[in-house]
Amino acid sequence: MKLAQENQLDFAGPDFSGLFACARATAFQSPIWLDCFYRYLAPSQGAEPLIVTVRDGGELVGVIPMIRRRKAGLRLVESTDLGVSDYSAPVLRDDLAQRLESDTGFDLKRGFLDALGSHDILRIRPVRDEHRSEWGLLLNTEAMKQDFSAHCVALTPPFDDWRKENLDEKLAGMVARKGRRWKKQHDVKLECLADADDITAAISKLVDLRAGRFEGDPIQQDEVKQFYQSVAVRGATCGDCETWRVSSDGLDAGVLFGLTYQGRFLYLLIGVDYDAHGRHSPGLQMYDWIIEDWMARGGTGFDFTIGDEPFKQQFGTQAEPMYGYLAANSSLGKLGLKLFAKRLGRGSDG
Repeated sequence: MKLAQENQLDFAGPDFSGLFACARATAFQSPIWLDCFYRYLAPSQGAEPLIVTVRDGGELVGVIPMIRRRKAGLRLVESTDLGVSDYSAPVLRDDLAQRLESDTGFDLKRGFLDALGSHDILRIRPVRDEHRSEWGLLLNTEAMKQDFSAHCVALTPPFDDWRKENLDEKLAGMVARKGRRWKKQHDVKLECLADADDITAAISKLVDLRAGRFEGDPIQQDEVKQFYQSVAVRGATCGDCETWRVSSDGLDAGVLFGLTYQGRFLYLLIGVDYDAHGRHSPGLQMYDWIIEDWMARGGTGFDFTIGDEPFKQQFGTQAEPMYGYLAANSSLGKLGLKLFAKRLGRGSDG
């Protein structure tokens, strides 16, 4: 078993695609997401790829995608977050733990630290509870519970019964009433886009609709918008992503973008025209309609991802704790942790 940096790893190639298909990772480690992340986003944020591979006799059995950058004068090594990846996980073959047990002379934690090279601070975030065991194979430090959660709801058809059991009663009544009124008064269409030009234009529209509504919204940066457009276009061809548009009398009323992974739809971004259509609650309508469509196609979960906005609980979601790891690897790193512990450990891109 050998760990090494392979910073030019081809995430679109068959080796990684084959590994991802049999690994217990998340949608944020998919071949398309990581290829676009390293191609477009990381360079624009001053981050270099730091990709650690695990090979067994040349066979790729693990990939730990990381980045390296300077922050507050510190050499920071971290997971592929940069404010866009809601879940961090190593991509390890399911049978890797058993292989490690049989290789008694191999120290994975020491091999991982050596492969990272010199740095001051290691930061991993955000991590779902179900992936703490994988990070535990690699890290000596304990997980820290974050001050935010992820929110997901299980989907069990039929939709009408699910809706009665899960949606807040007042919310369900309001959404249904406004939805009927909207469709009665206007020609309302909801569509999942497939054409590359339509998807690109829809993401641009989403950016415009969000302008001025969210402080520090990353997608207002051209490079971040390009990243999402690239993921959305490429992901649409294989079903990894979906870009939804709702129109009213032929005019765009809202755009929603999300990922799909193992039966789960992961909502990431929404932009709606509140000035023209706010009385119809277009955002809530999109969640409701897309959940119904996703369930009809066999979807088993709708993931509102990280963030504790109150409306998520109104859709019957369960709060899922999130974790992070923070460790110093030098004297400067230890000092940095004391001075910047709150900044380095928080959920935003600090």
